[in-house]
Amino acid sequence: MTGVSNGESCRQARQHASRQHERRPAALTISGADSSGSAGLAADLSAFAACGVHGAFALTLVSAQNTVEFRTASPVDADLVSAQIHAVLDDLPIGAAKTGLMLSAETVAAVASIAERRLAQLVVDPVLVDGAGRPMLAASAERAIVTRLLPCARVVTPNHLEAGRLLGRELPEQADAWIEAAHEIAAAGPEAVIVTGGRLRTGETMTDVAVVNGSVRLMSAARIRTRNVRGSGDVLSAAICAELAKGTALEAAIDRAHHLTARAVAAGAKRRLGAGPGPVGIAGMVSP
Repeated sequence: MTGVSNGESCRQARQHASRQHERRPAALTISGADSSGSAGLAADLSAFAACGVHGAFALTLVSAQNTVEFRTASPVDADLVSAQIHAVLDDLPIGAAKTGLMLSAETVAAVASIAERRLAQLVVDPVLVDGAGRPMLAASAERAIVTRLLPCARVVTPNHLEAGRLLGRELPEQADAWIEAAHEIAAAGPEAVIVTGGRLRTGETMTDVAVVNGSVRLMSAARIRTRNVRGSGDVLSAAICAELAKGTALEAAIDRAHHLTARAVAAGAKRRLGAGPGPVGIAGMVSP
């Protein structure tokens, strides 16, 4: 009896140890630091946390900005960006990765080179314009995103201004135009393209356009009257990335991320943080 009891105790101890060492899903963001803590790396890591995923990062740039203005930024050398990514991938169980702002064609090319070999699930958030719609990248960096990075992506999440820049034309604020644009971007290789921007409004709802494996989906959410939308695009792309890292199916990952982003906008709608447009309320949020 003593032997049986001891054996059972050992079995339970092993099970307990196994539970203690279960791998937590992990995701990687390759993005820049927003000194106001509203967008970029900060928003990505908050979204990862909300989805219950460990967040790792490769820093692409350091910026001086606040809720009012983007003042300046200094890129991290492309070789160091690559080194960060490899260091993370060599150790952590990264289930998916996403990109954010990358200022140079060299960095985009370096990330794409790694993605081709080591990042099977890549979400590309092509940050091409600032909050006022002004271009942020040199033409060479934009071309590198189109020619090198988009073919590596599983999901691409441009706003309507960025979608237009990827295609070399302005997009009217019409659903049909956004759908056509999403199909064109998807032709580069991604399984899913989501065009956002809050410009398609019907009554009290706002609609984003998604093309997923060739099928069109219109994703609507309640219209929130607020200027606090900084980081909303980052949250959407990061939440999709986190869900994919957890093994969530693609369409479900997009749905959950869209819902979480809408909740984050609502949560931050009435807050006052800074003199300009404030961040969405993703910090501390937990995804259902």
